[in-house]
Amino acid sequence: MIKKVVLHITPHLGGGVGRVLLNYLIRTKKDSFFEHKVVCLEYANGNALKIGKNNNIKIFSQMVDSKKKLIKLISEADIVLVHWWNHPLLYDFLVRNELPLCRLVIWSHVSGFNPPYVFTKKILQYPDRFVFTTPVSLEAKEVKKLTIRQKKTLGVIWSTAGVEHVKSVKLKKHSGFNIGYIGTVDYAKLHPNFLNICNKINIPNVKFIVCGGSNEKEIKLEAEKLGIANKFNFTGQISDINKYLSVFDIFGYPLNPQHYGTCDQVLVESMATGIVPITLANRMEKYIVKNNITGVVANSENDYVSAIEKLYNNKSLKNLLSKNAKKYALNNFSLTRMTKQWKLVFKEVMIFPKTAKKWQLIRKGNELTAKDIFLESLGSYGKTFVDYCKAGSVTKKNEAEAKIIKLNKLAIWRAKTKGTVHHYCSFFPNDKYLTVWSKLFENNK
Repeated sequence: MIKKVVLHITPHLGGGVGRVLLNYLIRTKKDSFFEHKVVCLEYANGNALKIGKNNNIKIFSQMVDSKKKLIKLISEADIVLVHWWNHPLLYDFLVRNELPLCRLVIWSHVSGFNPPYVFTKKILQYPDRFVFTTPVSLEAKEVKKLTIRQKKTLGVIWSTAGVEHVKSVKLKKHSGFNIGYIGTVDYAKLHPNFLNICNKINIPNVKFIVCGGSNEKEIKLEAEKLGIANKFNFTGQISDINKYLSVFDIFGYPLNPQHYGTCDQVLVESMATGIVPITLANRMEKYIVKNNITGVVANSENDYVSAIEKLYNNKSLKNLLSKNAKKYALNNFSLTRMTKQWKLVFKEVMIFPKTAKKWQLIRKGNELTAKDIFLESLGSYGKTFVDYCKAGSVTKKNEAEAKIIKLNKLAIWRAKTKGTVHHYCSFFPNDKYLTVWSKLFENNK
C-alpha cells in the first residue's frame, strides 16, 4: 500500500509544540496508512533535527526562504496540517499566498481568548477542518459567532507529548519542602504577582524551584531586590524534567489570568508523576485540574497560599490527591489516545476534495505591508492600531498612541515573541508602522 502523505507546517520546531509533534511522529512511524513530513518556516533546533535523523523523519528547516519548494510540497501532500499560533512568518505565508489544491487542517496551539493570540473569523474559516487543543476554545466569542454549518468543521484533540515517560518517576526523599514550577518563566505566562504570592506561603524550609526561561534572570533579580532570593532556585532551561519532578512536593502553578496556554504539558506531566498541582482558577487550569479531586484550583491568591499550606499539614489529603491526579492524567493525556484521534481526523479529511485556499482580501498579497499582516492576525482586536493608521489629525494620532501605550500594562504585549508588535518588528524591521509601535512600547515601560 502506498502511504498517504501528511505535511506538517510549523513556524519552528522546538519547545513545547515541538515535543508534542516529535513524540507523535515517533509513535506513528510504523503507521501503514500515513507517512509524515515536517516543514519549519523558521528553524528546527538541533535536538529536533537529531531526533528526525535518528527516526527517519523528513524535516525541512528555514523554508521561509524556499516558498516555491514549500508550495510544491503542499500540492504533493494528501493532507496539510498547520500547527497554528500567531507567528509573523506563518501569517505572512498564509495571507500573501494562494495555496494550491489541498486538504488543509489547522491545529490551534493557543486558547484564543486574549490578543495577540486570538481567533479571527478569517482564520477559523480558512481550512477544511479547524482543530482546537482544548475544549475551552469552543467558548471563545469568535467561535460562538460561527453558524451551525461552520461549527461542523471544528474539532478538539488534546495536545500532549504523552505522559507515559513520567509515570515511573520515583519521588526522592529530600530536606525541606519543594514547590516546583516548570515552564515559561516570563510574566506573559506567570502571574505578575508570582514572587509575592510565593513569599506569603508560611512553611518551614520551603524552597521554590523554578525551571525554564526566558526571563528567569530578570525575575531572579526582582527576588533579590525583595530580599527573598534565598527561597528560590531559578534553574533556567532544563533538558531533563524527571530530575526535578522527582524532588517536587507540590506543583505550584499560578499563571497570568490572560495567559495563552491550552493543554499544558508540564501540568499534566506533574499530575502523571503524582505531584499534586495547585493552580489559580483560569480557564485552562479549571478544565484540566478537578478541584479537590486531582489537585486544587484556587479562586484567589490567598486561597492559593492557603491550599499549599493545608496540603503541607495534611499528608493524607495530599496522598489522596496525588493518587487521583496520577490516575486521571495517565488515562486522559496519553500519546496513544491523541494518535488514534488524529488518525480518525485524517481518514475523514481524505474524503474531502482538494481545493485551493486563499485568504479573504481586497488587495493582492504583494500589495500588503508587514503592518497589514500584523493587523490581519488580530482581526477586530487590532482596532487600536487601525485607528492610529487612519488618524487624520495630530489629536487623533495622540489618542491612538495613548491607547497603544495602555496595552503595555499587559505582560503579553511586552513579550519579544508571542505575536506582539516586537515579534513582528523583529522579522520585518523596515516596516515604519511596526517600528513606531515597537518604540512606543519600549519608551513607555
